[in-house]
Amino acid sequence: MFRLGSVSLFGILLIAHPIASAGNPPDDPNFNKVVSVQAAMVRARTLLGEMQAQKAVAVLEEQLSKVNGNPQYLSLLRDAYRAYVRDLCLAGQPDQARRYLDRLCILDPNAAHDPSLRPHVETPLRKFELDPAKQTKPGLPTWKIPALPNPFARKEEANAAPAAKATIRAQAEDPIVDDPFGRNNQREMPTDASKTAQARGLLSRGVNEFKLARYAEARTCFEQAYQTDRGSLEACREQWAYCIIKGVTEAMDQPGALPAKLPELQKQVEGAIRMAPTKMMAVGQELLQTLDQRAKAGGGPPQVQVTALKIKHMGANREGWQVAQTQYFRIFHKQNSEFAERVAQIAETTRATMYRKWFDCDAIDWQPTCELILHPNAASYTQMTEVPSNSPGHSRIESDPSGRVIARRLDLRHDINGMMDAILPHETTHVVLAGMFGASHVPRWADEGIAVLSEPDEKIDQHRRNLLKNHSDGLLFGLKELMELKDYPQPRRIGAFYAQSVVLVEFLTQQRNPKVLTDFIKDGLRHGYEASLQRHYNMTFAQLEQLWQQQVINNPGRFVAPK
Repeated sequence: MFRLGSVSLFGILLIAHPIASAGNPPDDPNFNKVVSVQAAMVRARTLLGEMQAQKAVAVLEEQLSKVNGNPQYLSLLRDAYRAYVRDLCLAGQPDQARRYLDRLCILDPNAAHDPSLRPHVETPLRKFELDPAKQTKPGLPTWKIPALPNPFARKEEANAAPAAKATIRAQAEDPIVDDPFGRNNQREMPTDASKTAQARGLLSRGVNEFKLARYAEARTCFEQAYQTDRGSLEACREQWAYCIIKGVTEAMDQPGALPAKLPELQKQVEGAIRMAPTKMMAVGQELLQTLDQRAKAGGGPPQVQVTALKIKHMGANREGWQVAQTQYFRIFHKQNSEFAERVAQIAETTRATMYRKWFDCDAIDWQPTCELILHPNAASYTQMTEVPSNSPGHSRIESDPSGRVIARRLDLRHDINGMMDAILPHETTHVVLAGMFGASHVPRWADEGIAVLSEPDEKIDQHRRNLLKNHSDGLLFGLKELMELKDYPQPRRIGAFYAQSVVLVEFLTQQRNPKVLTDFIKDGLRHGYEASLQRHYNMTFAQLEQLWQQQVINNPGRFVAPK
């Protein structure tokens, strides 16, 4: 047990005295205690939002003698201790970290075995054994936690198995599988010299059109250059993003454009922000607010308002990884600070947007923060994670038996084309969805379908086209069968699974709205999909299959424009 001043924290937890009532006069000592505790809580929340965990702890501990068992205070103190322990681990202060971990364990005994409280990429790798029967895809090896060994763990705890369930997403190893993340679907640099030359010509023409303020023409050139050589536009991302923003401002004023094209225009603005967050954030946010107002006027769904990014660059750790911290992500990288800020902006924007779109909320407070490790190449990625080198990245979520998420982690390769605009939003969306369906894991079809819809249109179109091909090949699932899949299907049907999941999520969203879809999934997990389908969409599976056949399979142009 430890003591702060003359007051035992353990004693505070056990002894709760009545607080001052609303009728007490302002000069009542109890009243003053309550006010000072509340003021400390407000100050501590602000400090935690500014990533100053040490100061937040100091502010809260100063009021310990006045707490009287306040559960909101104790919950906030627990979060402050958790954040401060993580900061101390990162700073290489294991003794101090152990001290505050002991305090945290009084409030949360499970913290002693919480893998998220273990520091990062500082010490030799440690094996993290995963029950092969519970692996989410066949053929995956045992896993390593590269950055999470605990330097202050006692020897007797070294081999203790974590009390958490892990959900891991990575690429299947079978090269024959029509895997959406397989090499045949990766955005690789073209080897055809003529294509490279053609892309450069289009790019040069686009730059000239941009200088002449012919933004629609410039945008067309940039898009054609990107389709020809997807690595050609890196130097002109800001110009391309501006052309997109300009096009949206013109399109939204066209007669009949709103509300019919509202979701499409919002998505274009979000894409422009991801492409060039430093330049486009302010104007993009203002435009999203305008679209949000029009959405409300037209009865459409509200759009997330992206707030200014707060990022703290913490320098290099002992293994040479640069560390950057935002409110909800801790980023490990070996690039410059501008690169880290761009990644941070996309991750935070995606996080806020996905919570607003699919759950109609202003996001859930993540404790602990999500680890985001950006590997410079395939060798680093595979050595640290033991995931095959042809995977562009994966997410890992650990939860306790109640379904509460206790660790979030993303491992991505930043040498893969499309990492910023496709892979990072996709994997971040997986992390957002985790824990939003109670103690149940996110159903595979919904998890992948929703995540893919965060990617650029051309990636989504690829899945839409694959749907028709897999239908012709007889590989599609019955809709009830798809929804009730417990895991990924056999390799030959992976492509069909992804295609059908994406289009089904899109289809059901169009029937009502995104929030109705996630409510349908929650109820389906609790009471069965048949009853939930009747409640939220007023139809049976037989009726859904008939509508699916009529509007999707027999009407491919609804989702896929011809090439």
